[in-house]
Amino acid sequence: MSGSTAKKYGFDSVFARQLDEGFPWLKFTSELEPGFRSAHSERLLPYVRAALFVGLTLMLAFFVLGLVSGRSTNDWFANLIRFGLLAPVFVVTIVVSYLPRQQVAFRSLLLMTAIASGLGYAVLNLTASEQYLQAGFSGLLVIVAFIYFALGLFMRTAMIIVLVVTVFYGIGASFVGVPTEFVAYNLALLLVANFACGLGSYALEHALRAGYLESQLLSELVERDGLTGLYNRRAFDKYFAHAWDVAKRQRKSLAVMLADLDHFKAYNDQHGHQAGDECLRRVASRLAMATRRPLDFAGRFGGEEFILVFFDVGLEASARLAEDIRRHVAELNIPHRGSGTSRYLTVSIGVSVASPGETARSPEGVLQLSDQAMYQAKNEGRNRIQVADASEAHIQTGVFQPG
Repeated sequence: MSGSTAKKYGFDSVFARQLDEGFPWLKFTSELEPGFRSAHSERLLPYVRAALFVGLTLMLAFFVLGLVSGRSTNDWFANLIRFGLLAPVFVVTIVVSYLPRQQVAFRSLLLMTAIASGLGYAVLNLTASEQYLQAGFSGLLVIVAFIYFALGLFMRTAMIIVLVVTVFYGIGASFVGVPTEFVAYNLALLLVANFACGLGSYALEHALRAGYLESQLLSELVERDGLTGLYNRRAFDKYFAHAWDVAKRQRKSLAVMLADLDHFKAYNDQHGHQAGDECLRRVASRLAMATRRPLDFAGRFGGEEFILVFFDVGLEASARLAEDIRRHVAELNIPHRGSGTSRYLTVSIGVSVASPGETARSPEGVLQLSDQAMYQAKNEGRNRIQVADASEAHIQTGVFQPG
C-alpha cells in the first residue's frame, strides 16, 4: 500500500492517491483519465442533447424573427452558413446522440459542432451589414458561452476552440474591412469572454473531477473490508459474476482459492483479539501483493477466511501460486503458541480451476469445489494446498470445523 492513502482509508486506492496528489492541470493519470471521460460523457449526455435542441431551435427562431422584421435574412450566403453548415451539424449530432455504442463518434461530432458554431457565427457577423455589425457581435459572445458550458467539452478543448475563433475573427475582420476601432474592441471582448468563461469552466471541471474521484472512492469503501482493506463478500459476488462472463467469452480459465488461517480461534485465545486483528491485516497485505493484475482479486470471505481469484491461470500455475502464498504467509513468522501445526501462523488453501466456457459447473459450484479442497487440506494436516480441476474433481464435502 502507498503510505498516506493506505493509512487514511485502510487500503491503497488509485482514486484516493489522485485526490491526495491533486490535479491542477485538470488531468488524471492514464489509469483514471479514460474512465472519467467516459463517465463524464455519459452523465452529461441528456443535458448536452437538450442544449443542441435549444441551439437548433434558437437558430431557426432568429431566422424567422429576422424574416418577419425585414432584416437581412434573405442573404444567400448567410443562409448557406445557417442551413448548409450549422443546422446539418446540429441535426447529425443530435441523431448520433441517440445511437447506442457511438460515444466516440458523438464526442467527435461535438467538437465539430463547437468549431462550426464559433466559425460560422463569426462569418455571419463579419458579413452582416454595417448597421447590424456591432449589435450582432453580441451573438458571438453567446456562442463563446455555448462552447464552454453547453456542449460538455473539457476546459482546455473549449479554450483552444474559442482562441481559434478569436484569431479567425481578427483576420477575417481585417480582410473584409471592418473598422479598426470595432475590431480592437471586439477582440478585447472575445479575449475577456474567453478568460472569464475559462475560469468558470476550470472551476466546474475541477469540481466534476473531484466529485468523480470521491464517488469512486466511496464505492470502493462500501466494497472494502474495514479491518483488512481487502474487498468484502459483496464485492466478490459482483466481481466473480463479471470475471466468469469475461472468461467465458474469451475462453480463459479462472483459478479460485480459499485460504483459511490454521487454528485461528486458538490464536485469538492465546494472543488476544487485538493481536488477531493485526495478524489478519498482515496476512491480507501479503495476499494483496499476489493479485496485482487488473482481473485478479483478493478479498476477505469472512472471519479468518480469504478468497483469491486469478484470471487466465491454469492448473499447474495455480498450484505454484497457491504454494507461494502459503509459503509467504509462513514467512511472516507470526508466533502462534496455540497451533498444533507449527510454531508460527500457517494457512491452508483450497484451489479449484475452471474454464467457464467448457465446464458444466456453475460459478457457485466452482466456489464450492474450492471450499471442499480447502477442507481436504485441513483434514490432511493443514499448512498445505489442495488443488482440484473442476472438469475432473469429485471431492466430497468434509465435516471439518474451521480453526
